[in-house]
Amino acid sequence: MRHSLTLLFAIPLLLFLVAGNQLFGQRPVPRVDTSIVSKGVTSRKALLLFPNKKDSWVIGISGGAMFGNINMAGQNYSIKDKKTFQAGLIAGYGLSEDVRIQLELLFERRAFALQRFINGFMLSDTSEHICWECYYAYDVSYISDYLQLPLVFNYTRQRGSFSFGAEAGVYLALLLVNNQKGTEELYLDPVGADSFVSFGFEPGYSRVVYSGATANVINTYDTGLLLGLTGGYQLTSNFALTLNGRLQLGFTGVFENPQMPMLNFSSYTLRMGLSYQFNRQE
Repeated sequence: MRHSLTLLFAIPLLLFLVAGNQLFGQRPVPRVDTSIVSKGVTSRKALLLFPNKKDSWVIGISGGAMFGNINMAGQNYSIKDKKTFQAGLIAGYGLSEDVRIQLELLFERRAFALQRFINGFMLSDTSEHICWECYYAYDVSYISDYLQLPLVFNYTRQRGSFSFGAEAGVYLALLLVNNQKGTEELYLDPVGADSFVSFGFEPGYSRVVYSGATANVINTYDTGLLLGLTGGYQLTSNFALTLNGRLQLGFTGVFENPQMPMLNFSSYTLRMGLSYQFNRQE
């Protein structure tokens, strides 16, 4: 699933970069209100619709839905990903007309349920006796809040009032708090598991309830790569609406506890926002 998500974003990104010069190669001709000119100097009412982006700063807000995609290798668990959200502030600096470096400060919520069910126990792989009435069940949901700090390079081309682009970068996410909710159950049938008693097992039913904040369970940080596609609509010479679709690939394991399964978090987000550009004075 992770590879398919990567291709979902990487292929359109590459196609955009290859075709970008042909599709958006001709820049729009700035429109100036020639009726408002005084002493050879264009007034602010005659500001260009598409201001110079080089050496200019952009700030904005952005938020939207995040769809998690937990990657799990060789573990006998099932994962139920949950839809959450991501929102925060954006600040960018124009390195050229098309390229911008962007730093973001985002609040991000991640949520998933980890489930496991085993029916039938035996003492060892070579044991001939199996307790088919015995079972183990684990069903716990984890909700984690992070402060994410992405550093992104954004490549954008303008066509009319619309802009289209691609982006790539890295991120550092710091865990703020994690909460868990669920149960862990174990049942050893008194008859079927009678032979287990001599090995220290006690037949019967036990149940553990997990609820509230955790400690030393979820990793306190995460790092990874970002790939995305962007779009925008220029409302004025300063304000623009933005749309962003982004793939997030985490490299750090989800769990800090070594007794938990090895999981890596990845997700894709769809965000909308509003940006303001501080136009450079010529």
